[in-house]
Amino acid sequence: MIVTGVIAEYNPFHNGHAYQLREARRKTGADYIIVVMSGDYVQRGTPAILEKHLRARMALSHGADLVLELPVRFASASAKDFASGAVEILHDLGVVNYLCFGSEHGEISPFIKIARLLEQEPVIYQEVLKKEQKKGASYPAAHHKALQAAFRETNLFEDEKLPLSDEFFTSPNNTLGIEYVKAIRSLSSPIIPCTVARTSNNYHSEKVDSCFASATAIRHILLNKGAEKLQGLVPQDVLSELARAQKSGSVMTEEDYSLLLKYTLMQNTPDTLAAYLDFPESLAHRVCNSLQDFRSFGQFAEQLKTRDITRVRINRALLHTILQLKQDGGAPPFIRMLGFRKESAGLLKHIKNSSSRELTGKLADIPPESYKEDLFASNLYHTVSAMKRKTSSTDERSIPLVIR
Repeated sequence: MIVTGVIAEYNPFHNGHAYQLREARRKTGADYIIVVMSGDYVQRGTPAILEKHLRARMALSHGADLVLELPVRFASASAKDFASGAVEILHDLGVVNYLCFGSEHGEISPFIKIARLLEQEPVIYQEVLKKEQKKGASYPAAHHKALQAAFRETNLFEDEKLPLSDEFFTSPNNTLGIEYVKAIRSLSSPIIPCTVARTSNNYHSEKVDSCFASATAIRHILLNKGAEKLQGLVPQDVLSELARAQKSGSVMTEEDYSLLLKYTLMQNTPDTLAAYLDFPESLAHRVCNSLQDFRSFGQFAEQLKTRDITRVRINRALLHTILQLKQDGGAPPFIRMLGFRKESAGLLKHIKNSSSRELTGKLADIPPESYKEDLFASNLYHTVSAMKRKTSSTDERSIPLVIR
């Protein structure tokens, strides 16, 4: 039995994702595809535009056999923590042979070389990193500069079939790919990494090419032009769901959390804010000194942005205050299923016999204190969505598994 893992957000699911699942199966000869997917919040520090069970259903309809939830403290984290949390789930299942991820490059060799190099942290890397940060560069920007300097000095890629451009080091997908490989190596996991070349523009691009577009472009079209303009860019069933969600008012954005954010920040001081996950002390002081200028989540995050801290990092910090995610928290001791295909019964049995963590699809059987972070985060998502739609809210524990 060959099992391949995929780590994703599907925010929302689109043609490129369907292509990646097909290619992952073809490239690895997989009998089963397991997707570790962000829950109701995503890495850019915002709520997912659609509820997680709906996104899991989309994945199961287009190539996934089993969808697992990435806990919120990893799903809304930096690339390193996002990758380590997701890879650890795949590793702990005890059945995964491959991890397949999308990248702009399409060849796995440079990712492995870079991961090895970063484990060593050569002097040139450390020197350039410190130098760039002293100049006021954000950590991601300084990290990319340091990588480029290290690779030029070591001639690490002389034998590569495809030359690496400067863009390789700044692509979010490539950055995640490097972190996936690093996480696999740090766990001494037998999982083999492989990559599929992305079909669409850069992860953050709002351009559209043929039938492929990034999730960023699709969200932009959905929110500004309407779901009908996504014809041909997402599978037809996904288009129908997006149109239905838009009509009912259940497409979620960070702006829906604006009042919650202002209320939360008003209750805090710089010292208490700095206790939240991914919240630097310098930002905590700036937040408290600027509260009188608050008008919305997006406006305030943009106002707080500086050369040394990115907008996405600020989004995460602000979101973590709303979700009450502290630095000293932890992930649930179990792995949660969001959905599976009926034909994957053999896979579930295999996992049950091999996994080092309990695999569960029924939260009602789990003590709430063991997953209180994720329970609160998801119930808050349901509450905000319900208030937006003027309907009753749903308790996370009452939502059934998606079975296709």
